Amino acid sequence: MKNSLRLMLCLSASLLLGSCADSCEGSIETLVLYAKPGPKAVGRSIYVNVVNKPDLGIKQSLMYEGKEFGTFENVVIINDPTNRFASNRTICFSKFRQEAATTGGDLMEEGLPVITVE
Repeated sequence: MKNSLRLMLCLSASLLLGSCADSCEGSIETLVLYAKPGPKAVGRSIYVNVVNKPDLGIKQSLMYEGKEFGTFENVVIINDPTNRFASNRTICFSKFRQEAATTGGDLMEEGLPVITVE
């Protein structure tokens, strides 16, 4: 009965929100802001705002084609070489590897932290 109720709530929420994901309880939670093709056109670079671990990201105003996309408190780029998170609105994880910070780019992301989720 409990699972049936959860499924019904999930289906109802998916009609309103477009998706229904499990809670990130106990994990790092991020909200997806933008995604673009990854380095050398492999996978994707996913720009996220970290919800519950503020020391992971940095405050950044993201620009796109000369216009401000928005200012976010805890921005990180997730390197997603296998398109594992292609349709996610949120990404939850516990283990990650820090990569070299970004340089250049069309969103003016100079110095943004880059991570790979394990």
